[in-house]
Amino acid sequence: ESTAAMEGMTFEPLRKDIFDDDIGETAEIDMSDVTIFVDPLDGTREFVEGRLENCQVLVGIAIGGEAVAGAIGIPFPAGDDSTEPTIVYGLADVGTGVMGAPLSRGPYPLDRNIDGVKYPRPHIATGDSTADVMIACKESAIKATGGSNVIYGGAGNKILAAALGEVACSIQHKFGGPWDLCAPQAIITAMGGRITDLFGDEISLYEPDSITKYRRNERGYIATPPGSDIDHDALVALLNREPSVQKYKDSIN
Repeated sequence: ESTAAMEGMTFEPLRKDIFDDDIGETAEIDMSDVTIFVDPLDGTREFVEGRLENCQVLVGIAIGGEAVAGAIGIPFPAGDDSTEPTIVYGLADVGTGVMGAPLSRGPYPLDRNIDGVKYPRPHIATGDSTADVMIACKESAIKATGGSNVIYGGAGNKILAAALGEVACSIQHKFGGPWDLCAPQAIITAMGGRITDLFGDEISLYEPDSITKYRRNERGYIATPPGSDIDHDALVALLNREPSVQKYKDSIN
């Protein structure tokens, strides 16, 4: 079904002249400082399993090691090909926008999490990892907030959920690489939200050797939307008091 849903989709060619009349200060950027990160399929496992609403295409731009712009393509907003794709985009210090089909998601998935009694808010988004560090993070956050856990697939999907305010926070202890984070980090930042690594430090992922030498993809992330019911810094402090989190931190340093 996943393959069939992709068949017949067509895409307009990219317009190479779209910024010709509006170069502005971008003319001063040294192109050697610019890196474009593309993840053609964020949520690979979810795609294979047919959970298409979790799948996204991520295109992020980093300048000087900082995520500054991103676009997230959502080819199956309704979990199938019944609607047009959606694109959420953001640019640092400029703003964000949405193109295509309106998003009707969140709390997500609706059939489970719309029940605020059985699944009380605030909602805490994670994957389905059974790693000790993630079990500790989930249990600690739920105990402190009285909320409940919402399972999202895909790193970009979790961060987008926080950016859109579907959840009060998203937590992940590791991910593939900068292609997973650049676009959603730029978008949540442009929306006024926050994202740090699991230990409260700024994301430092877009320079050479960030993964091969420093294993920064294993530092994970915590993302919170603007106006979240969960204070970002308080959550970081709470989670880092957990012995399993400290043990995990020591293992990757």
